[in-house]
Amino acid sequence: MQQQPFTNHSIKVFFDESGKNQERPHLMGGVLIPSDYYNTPAIQELNEIIRTSKIHWTDYNGDSQKRNKIWKILRTILQKEHLLTMNVISYNQSKIEENSKKFKNTYPDIADQTIFMKFPERIIYGLLRGYGSHVHLDTHILIEDDTTYHNASYDLRNQLFQQLNIQSIYRGERFTITEADYYSKQTEVGIEIIDILLGIVRTIIRNDEPTSRPIREKNKFIISLLEAEPSFNSFLKNIKYFEWGISHELVEIDFESYLNIFISSNLSPGINK
Repeated sequence: MQQQPFTNHSIKVFFDESGKNQERPHLMGGVLIPSDYYNTPAIQELNEIIRTSKIHWTDYNGDSQKRNKIWKILRTILQKEHLLTMNVISYNQSKIEENSKKFKNTYPDIADQTIFMKFPERIIYGLLRGYGSHVHLDTHILIEDDTTYHNASYDLRNQLFQQLNIQSIYRGERFTITEADYYSKQTEVGIEIIDILLGIVRTIIRNDEPTSRPIREKNKFIISLLEAEPSFNSFLKNIKYFEWGISHELVEIDFESYLNIFISSNLSPGINK
């Protein structure tokens, strides 16, 4: 029987973390961007910005040059925000470490393996699953490099390549992982995009009181973006957001609830001081 024809669609998935080894929340996230869109001149020109400037959301404290660069990156990539998809998992690291204590003598790195062998796969699989039979996703996974991932027991690059392709076959999904690799900062603007977006998500969830300049400036910047860029607001509302720790499975939470609380908390005159 002749196989049904399909359209091959190339996509890029960028993966990163936020808040690792810090106070909660601990986040992992991935953003899917169609390759045809990512490769347009307007987006590729952003590489000139990131290759000559260190842009990291955690370092932003109101500097006007960094603000303008972050704004340009987000405004450019979100011109067609409906083409982007983002999944985020917030996990309770303390609970995982507590549950792993019984293995400390026989399996000392089981906590790390649980985190890095479960959550990244769930994030990316969630971005790739459920496409119709007339399309096939040729998938390139780009991971912001971190020495934590270079572990012989669970090398994240190899883990994602193998397990996601197995999932595709086992579940009859319409994707193939053709590349999974590490990329340093300042090499691909997509790496900077997921860093910024995940940092913003974490800032919104934490919704800290503006007791310091960095917190105040981050909050002000997000509010300014929401007011000036409708696409930014729409994109954040459509993030697929999950929490692990409330129960022993992922629970989907409406991220718009966090967003609305953040907006209402930062409309007071104090945020503009």
